[in-house]
Amino acid sequence: MLEWQFWLILGIIFVVLEIITPTFFFLWFGIAAFITSIFGIFITNYIITSTIFIILSTILWLFSRKIVKNWMKPIQNVKFHLDELINKEGIALTTFDKNNSGIVKVNGEEWRAYSKDEEIKKGDKIIILKRDSNILIVKKQL
Repeated sequence: MLEWQFWLILGIIFVVLEIITPTFFFLWFGIAAFITSIFGIFITNYIITSTIFIILSTILWLFSRKIVKNWMKPIQNVKFHLDELINKEGIALTTFDKNNSGIVKVNGEEWRAYSKDEEIKKGDKIIILKRDSNILIVKKQL
């Protein structure tokens, strides 16, 4: 068996192992084996090609660990689309207070809302203080 054929078969084995296992670990060894297979066409010394494989595998594996660590970092201070409504201005379409809900229009969308403290009349400008599920807590804009 030629040197490049050995590394090509080994690369295929690693890729199959990657498909079978959900670890994302063997892929880098498969890629290193495929690259070593290309070197194996020109270099027929097993020690040199094995060294190339080990170095490539180590570099690719370490590089992938850095990528995975970045993926696994918790995302903090992410605002969901609806949380961006806080501190936005809108207009009251109905009269309501803190005990009875009403309808407000914000960014062209209609929302059910409650007043934080005072009665809000139809046509009053409002500011969103909080979003609770699909209900807004608002106050009258001064």
